[in-house]
Amino acid sequence: MNDILNSNISIIDIISLIANKEKTIKSMNLNAALRLYLKIREPYSRPDTLIYYKDNLSLVFNFFSQEQVVETKDINQTVIDHFIKFSLHKGNKPISINKRIGILQTMLKRLAEIGVIDLPNFSYKKLRETKSKIEPVKKSDVKLILAHINSMKLSHQLMIYLLIGTGIRRNELVNIKVENIDFKNRSIYLDFTKSGKGRYCYFNQKIEVLILKQIENNKSTLNPYLFALGSGHIHKQSVSSMLYKLKHDLNIDVLSSHKLRHFYATELLKNGADIYTVKELLGHSELEMTQRYLDFTNDEIKENNYKFNPLNNL
Repeated sequence: MNDILNSNISIIDIISLIANKEKTIKSMNLNAALRLYLKIREPYSRPDTLIYYKDNLSLVFNFFSQEQVVETKDINQTVIDHFIKFSLHKGNKPISINKRIGILQTMLKRLAEIGVIDLPNFSYKKLRETKSKIEPVKKSDVKLILAHINSMKLSHQLMIYLLIGTGIRRNELVNIKVENIDFKNRSIYLDFTKSGKGRYCYFNQKIEVLILKQIENNKSTLNPYLFALGSGHIHKQSVSSMLYKLKHDLNIDVLSSHKLRHFYATELLKNGADIYTVKELLGHSELEMTQRYLDFTNDEIKENNYKFNPLNNL
């Protein structure tokens, strides 16, 4: 301060220096910001969700570093526009770009709310997304799997029947707890779901028999999970590995847990279930998500026209 007073700087300059100091932008290193945000979200998010945030933001930050953007205060409209252009050039779909920038915006907003950074100034209008249809497993391939299933071990048989007969996700499958299985109503309460909101799925007699056998096999472990491993449950990758082997053994073109989920939904709709029921069974939050599973051929559309035509009852 003495140096300033002994110099030729005017009182107006001193006031300006103090004012600018008070306006110092609050900022954080991007990687540190990400770690803090994940810590904040940890009590409210599943581990897979946190990994999803981390992976997507890391991709964004890797690009930012090439643009010499290493702190939150350095994020601006230009670097966001460059990221969009770069991502599209690399073949990233608009839905992926929208999600990544959406996660970035949410992180920045949350950190600004707790006062550790100032919110960077940029705007983003979501790119138009093209809703792609999901290719399901062929019905003939599902029949082929079921014809082969008796040669598989019990736990794999049960996994396949549950995937085909309930449409649950692989994460939901491996997290099934024995205490949540209601044999009287042939239902399973899924307390570990993608949305975080519990729901029920329902099984038939064939699945009931397999579940009882699986529980009998696990009874000495005192493990709470249906698909037990050690003190916990099997990893979701075990389901994918089992299906991958089955796909190659039977020479099937399309097979995954998600494709079987699509098969389940499509067959329900083709067999007359209304789309609102299917939405609830799949655990979708929006009807639009369920509509992606509508996959009728021209012949089926033509047949439905004749079957449900209003002139039939006039």
